[in-house]
Amino acid sequence: MSHFFTKALLFFILTLSLQAKDGLSQEHLLSVSPEVSAQEVSAESTVEIVFDLPITEKSVHKHTITLKSENKHSKDKEVRGSTTLKDEKTLLFTPSEALESGTYKVKVQELKLQDFSDKHTNRFQKYSHKMCSYFYDDVKKCSLYRYASSVKTKHIKYTFRVDDNQPKVTSIALNKSNIQLNENNQTSISVSATYDDNSTIDITDDTEWIINNSSIVSIDKGTITPLSEGTTTLQAKYNNLTSTQISITVYKEINGYKLPPEPDETLNNSTLLGIDVNNNGVRDDVEIYVIKRFAKDPEFPKTKTALAMQYAWSAQKILENPTMESSKFEDYALSCETYWINKKTKDMSLLDDIKYSQKHSVFGDDEIKEKIYNTRIRVEQMFLYNAALSGNILTQEEDTLDKCQVNIDELGE
Repeated sequence: MSHFFTKALLFFILTLSLQAKDGLSQEHLLSVSPEVSAQEVSAESTVEIVFDLPITEKSVHKHTITLKSENKHSKDKEVRGSTTLKDEKTLLFTPSEALESGTYKVKVQELKLQDFSDKHTNRFQKYSHKMCSYFYDDVKKCSLYRYASSVKTKHIKYTFRVDDNQPKVTSIALNKSNIQLNENNQTSISVSATYDDNSTIDITDDTEWIINNSSIVSIDKGTITPLSEGTTTLQAKYNNLTSTQISITVYKEINGYKLPPEPDETLNNSTLLGIDVNNNGVRDDVEIYVIKRFAKDPEFPKTKTALAMQYAWSAQKILENPTMESSKFEDYALSCETYWINKKTKDMSLLDDIKYSQKHSVFGDDEIKEKIYNTRIRVEQMFLYNAALSGNILTQEEDTLDKCQVNIDELGE
């Protein structure tokens, strides 16, 4: 109904067009950059046209802004580049390469702007606003009102000059090579530009950022804000130069323990050893489980996490090589835990000793086992290991601190 009504009015009503003034003096034009007849302009300059009203996106195309060289050896040669909307009121032309010294001619085609102010400038706009309000809660969505509110600019023409002596940017660089970021924190990064005279300046605020996965982090003038757990890459872009790509990892943390990223379940379970991005010998899904479970233990969070991680590490070694030789890793994990429990229970009765051990032991915990041996091939490896041990005489390792991967005496628990 409303769509038909809009078309009908557009067909039958004579439009009162809003005329803009010619050239650089026209209404709604705020600024041009480089300025008219500007001298000493940098070779890395971009052309920027700013209006006080939003630019209709459909009126912007590849040749809305054209840049031509007026140098003797390349008279009226068009400069390659891209025309984009920098923001809703700013049109930007970025040359594909640094400009040579000399004079350049800028030409901007007609554009359509949108004037949605309450000051209706003519009868048609006032009437269309009234009619559209009957059919739309937001009259800006009504094509009749949008048409009546459009302002057409005139062509813009002017020249500027690139200075022979203006230094050129030869490279840009980030001040960090990689970033590890807690999901609850922000961090900052800066960008420097090096010129052909070896001078450098900070260009952080003028940099364009290239983020491979914008759901992981956002960045504004060098301030990086984490959005979700994961890893992405970041590059800085200034004019036509880009920096080296760096890696950003956003991680979760529990009581000072850094968790690896949650692995893709299908990919993690498609191989025997799964995913271990931090390369610490414990599969990532198992490490996440251990930290989430034990790092918040009310009595011994540090010690139990260390013991559980060593047990998980020994189980991973057994998965990799289910032989009698691998039993030493499991023995070390058990000996470490026994050493700790013996210190805690040395003055207890036998019954209290047994109760204490049952309460605090993490070695061979059934829930950890289920997490480690969670696929058919992993269970089969465990059976192969048990078969390798069958019939052998096993000796008990001495329960000493040197069997521990972490010095649990220094954990303060």
